[in-house]
Amino acid sequence: MTPAVPTVGVVVPVYRVEPWVESCIASIAGQTRRPDQVVLVDDMGGDRSIDLALDAARRAGLDVRRIRHPQNRGLSAARNSGLRELDTDLVWFFDSDDGATDDFLAVMIAAFAGSGSGDVDIAACRTTRIDEREEILGIEEPASGDAVVTGSEFARRLLLASVRGYACNKLFRREILGDAPYPEGQGYEDVVPMLRLALASRRIALLDAPAYRYRVTPGSLSQQFGAHTFDLLRQNDDVAEVLAGAGVLGPSAVDDWQRELLAFRYDQVLLPAANMAARHLSTEDRDRSLDAAAEEVLRRTRSLIRAVDLRGLARSGALRQLVAAAMLSVSPGAYRRVLRHR
Repeated sequence: MTPAVPTVGVVVPVYRVEPWVESCIASIAGQTRRPDQVVLVDDMGGDRSIDLALDAARRAGLDVRRIRHPQNRGLSAARNSGLRELDTDLVWFFDSDDGATDDFLAVMIAAFAGSGSGDVDIAACRTTRIDEREEILGIEEPASGDAVVTGSEFARRLLLASVRGYACNKLFRREILGDAPYPEGQGYEDVVPMLRLALASRRIALLDAPAYRYRVTPGSLSQQFGAHTFDLLRQNDDVAEVLAGAGVLGPSAVDDWQRELLAFRYDQVLLPAANMAARHLSTEDRDRSLDAAAEEVLRRTRSLIRAVDLRGLARSGALRQLVAAAMLSVSPGAYRRVLRHR
């Protein structure tokens, strides 16, 4: 059980974020409830990011430690490395190009205490999307209206995209994380671990306040096609494996979990991967060395579209997904032409 006054540690992976890292540190230092420990993980970006972060943290009087990877290992490895350095009750993963409201930690910690029974393992807030100039682009998740849900219910909502798998808009009870919750060496690293953690959690507190500020930049993996897009397709099998391992998938296509898995497959994996590949191939000034990879993503995506899925999409009323999947399956050329004019 989390103590009445829990300690909080923050893990900040640092990699090529010179324009934003000092603002990130200011967000941490400016918390009305300051963290007890801060770990900066130098993921060897080859620029001044880690030096700027350390200087800003020390000026702000934060209890900060630095870990240096021998070479660049990626976001998941940086989170895992930083986590192993913490001995706090609660953990906040904070991406170094993002921000947060000054009361993020205060309201998130209060959500643990406010459950009454002490069985909340994760607290999650909504996310404000901002651009490079700090302009607000919108709020990512819809309002929930529920103060607390079971871990299983949160997992369902994750599959339906009414909550997000982001690590950074959450506060975790340290004991549920283990030592290496994030899969190293691949992109799109949030959803599968979050699904696994949700299914292992007793209850999850939900805050309607959009207290985390997620920066969308042109270089974001989710905004462009690349080799990492294959990692998005990998979630098709990984999510199904997590659900099967948890024993929640029923044998029938009309079971709730099967329907939600189907929604996830098309809304969050197959169609987004196909869209990135098709848009890449339709861009005149593209990196043509990636054309073969984009064609392969389209081929793999088409191979994963099944007639039983299309029937399931029709039964659930997911007409947009049904039409898109059918067009992609029958005529990828037409699919690309439609995307070009959207």
